[in-house]
Amino acid sequence: MKMTPKVAGSVFTAILLFGCASDNGNPNSVTVYVSADEHIAREIFSAFTEKTGIFVAWVGDTESSKNTTLVQRLIREKNRPIADVFWSSEILGTIKLAQENVLSPCETKRTMEWPAQYRDSQMRWFGFSPRARVIAYDPQKISEEELPRFWWDYSDAVIADPRFGTTRTHVAVMAEFPEKSEKLFATMKHKPMLGGNAATVQAVIDGLALFAMTDTDDVYGAINRGHSIAMFMPRHHEGVGGGTLLIPNTVGIVNGCENHNLAKTFVDFLLSEEVAMLLATSPSRNIPLQPSVAKHFPTLAVDDPLRVDFNKAAALDVEQITVVMDAFAQ
Repeated sequence: MKMTPKVAGSVFTAILLFGCASDNGNPNSVTVYVSADEHIAREIFSAFTEKTGIFVAWVGDTESSKNTTLVQRLIREKNRPIADVFWSSEILGTIKLAQENVLSPCETKRTMEWPAQYRDSQMRWFGFSPRARVIAYDPQKISEEELPRFWWDYSDAVIADPRFGTTRTHVAVMAEFPEKSEKLFATMKHKPMLGGNAATVQAVIDGLALFAMTDTDDVYGAINRGHSIAMFMPRHHEGVGGGTLLIPNTVGIVNGCENHNLAKTFVDFLLSEEVAMLLATSPSRNIPLQPSVAKHFPTLAVDDPLRVDFNKAAALDVEQITVVMDAFAQ
């Protein structure tokens, strides 16, 4: 199944970050703030409109800080919400919104049956179609057999700015291993901190770095562009559940939104097998959680992913970012 542009039967209301999403003029529409890549989001919105007849007004932002900016905007708009739904490409910001009472429960047959490890205990957010954290490397310069097995041995890697996106999530999760993570970041300080995950991969391509801490979708993108690049999934510890980190997309309904029922329909759609298939076949090749879809994509399977408590990571987030930024500042 291949994602292709759909024109007939689909309408998009592309809104600038400073636009007013509620003024789209269509009563049968849902307003979505989204931090997923635009070309991916447009395809999903198109499929949703085609399937339901519900139009999508959407707000995005820039690559380097898009999720953080949208989270802050949703908090500012808490008392007068514009968005109906928040679709995030990571999870910590979504957890923060739930804690700030920006998200409301969404109880449908599908959400009630969603895997417990990928849903909020109060049904305010749901995780789906994750990407994996990986080490990017040039297979012409180093073989897979030579790669260190654990994340803690990649002090030669470059990293994106840990204050944003999936890098922030991974850094926060690493706080579960304080001694190892503090040592790692202290020894990485001689490396430049780059603007985003794509920039870390480009540093490997350009020969400026041997390794990059990044996400699977950025490596797939570089491979599709014909570069000599590969990925490896280091472990966090030897035990069961000690493998690499999966960071899901997340979705939640905005508390007090105008179109709650339409928002529920959109949430159900994002958690559908159809969307899991679309995301797995997209250029980002997201990992499907549904077994019925996953069986069609064995090459995307991740053996023994890290067992993680994202709520605990969210609680450690700010302190951990301070530790990392201080390490790089020295």
